[in-house]
Amino acid sequence: MNISKLILSFILSITLLTQASWAQIASTEALFKQTETLSSKDKIIQFTARQDVAKILAQMDVEPTMIKDRVAAMTDEEASKFANEIDTLPAGGDAVGALIGAVVFVFIVLLITDVLGLTKVFDFTRTVR
Repeated sequence: MNISKLILSFILSITLLTQASWAQIASTEALFKQTETLSSKDKIIQFTARQDVAKILAQMDVEPTMIKDRVAAMTDEEASKFANEIDTLPAGGDAVGALIGAVVFVFIVLLITDVLGLTKVFDFTRTVR
């Protein structure tokens, strides 16, 4: 018992001593540096310049110069509305993938509870008990 307490205290003391502080002095420029925000029109142009978006637009026979001309012709209200839609787009997919994932998750949970004998939803399972 005393040996385990000794080992535990040794490990605890080593872990407490190994943590170091990474505090640094912050410069005034770093504290008051304001993040540069893009205008709505710049955000739209930057979004359409992305490689994946540009590839899709090229498949639709849309030229980059035409995009810049149309964005320049937008009003500020239209551009901010469009930029807001860009910000709220789902990242990497649509709702179908999430729905399929949820159905698979529910199926697996019900299958496990059937095998454990907690529920009886599926006829093709046998309980472990």
